[in-house]
Amino acid sequence: MLKLRELRIEKNVTQQEIAGKIGVSRQVYANWENGINQPDLRMLIILADLFSVSTDYLLGRTDDFGNTVSPTSPLSDEETELLNMYRTMNQAQKVRLLGYGEGLSGINITKSKA
Repeated sequence: MLKLRELRIEKNVTQQEIAGKIGVSRQVYANWENGINQPDLRMLIILADLFSVSTDYLLGRTDDFGNTVSPTSPLSDEETELLNMYRTMNQAQKVRLLGYGEGLSGINITKSKA
């Protein structure tokens, strides 16, 4: 529930104040913020209403604009095309492509995974 901390800080309130508004102890709320425990569905809805956001936003499934950020989102046409090209390459071509991609993106990918 990483979004809880961000929203609370944005509203400039303490954990104790939020906990009091929703009827739980500060420790229970702190455990939600720290990912130790998760609120039940009823509490999730109460928190979403309190912060004026969707439950999907609280869960990290959508961004500020309602766009899905789930890792299970389908690939775009460009991503699918790149994946199909990659799958047709031999090992040496894959290593070269990953090296080129590292240079462009600044992300270090272990070449042995190619």
